[in-house]
Amino acid sequence: MILRRLSLALLLGCALAPGLAPAAANAPAAAPAAAEALPDELVLEGDNIIPVTINGEALRLEVSAEAFGPPVINPEVAARLWLVPEYRRGWRFGPVVVDGQAATAAVDLGAGAEARTLAWADRPASVKADGMIGVHHLPFARVTFRLAPAAEPETEHAFPLKRAGGSNTRLGTEIKVGKKRLMMIFVPERAENLITAPTANFIATHQEGGFEPRSSGVAVMDFAVERPTRMMRIAQPIMLGDIAVTRFAVRVEDYGDPRRVGEIVKDDPRFEADNILVSRRKGRGRPDLLTRIGRDQIAHCSAITYDLKAGEIRLRCAATQAR
Repeated sequence: MILRRLSLALLLGCALAPGLAPAAANAPAAAPAAAEALPDELVLEGDNIIPVTINGEALRLEVSAEAFGPPVINPEVAARLWLVPEYRRGWRFGPVVVDGQAATAAVDLGAGAEARTLAWADRPASVKADGMIGVHHLPFARVTFRLAPAAEPETEHAFPLKRAGGSNTRLGTEIKVGKKRLMMIFVPERAENLITAPTANFIATHQEGGFEPRSSGVAVMDFAVERPTRMMRIAQPIMLGDIAVTRFAVRVEDYGDPRRVGEIVKDDPRFEADNILVSRRKGRGRPDLLTRIGRDQIAHCSAITYDLKAGEIRLRCAATQAR
């Protein structure tokens, strides 16, 4: 306990500065400089990198709309900061487990230093910066990702912002499918919409879905973990406002078996125009109901704004077409 308190004091900047005599440790501290007021909105584009100070060291973090839980720094950064692990942390991607650790550090995102939990593994969290951070950690009223040049005319679509996951907070919006609600997270960092096998079973059951022939692929997850996928198409689109969501990359070897999906065959009646079918299939398993919406789905959109104060996610998009 004494060691842990000492470690926390060091992390929060209470350690002696190099060359400071121990007798001066109790000297009155100089008043900290007043932090400059932050703007209401942070606008990100390109690599979406922001400056941050951790334990007094200037670093850079990549902002990801997909990131959840505490910020994750690269292992060499944790070593350079002399972070003392306080507990273990892990990430599971089906059969692949990435072990990690976590500790408390003084993190300044521009609004002054605060004690925050940081995590790290033996794999880098970002190849562009010193680590990864989610939108939910940022001290701004609004965070906007610029995705592409604006194409006039555009329409703004507003969705209720939903926080889910408890300590592993995710930001998204919910869309009702059947008697349940899908949690949809916008992830312009990846190309395709992505779901797990149990969620594919659920969606296929309610929206008449099937796997497209010769559609095997690979999804790259956090820490560069690669997982096999197949592409599923649904006959009855899920409407995200006026955006028709019809295709999903399904992680087929991670959590259960997507046996309820089936295959799309030539002249499949489910995909004939104006053909209405009543499904008799019953969903099985426990889907996580998490859907990642990739940049291909919102390629016609120029910006996405997380209005954390108003509790909205807003998309600015040109006219849409079903994908």
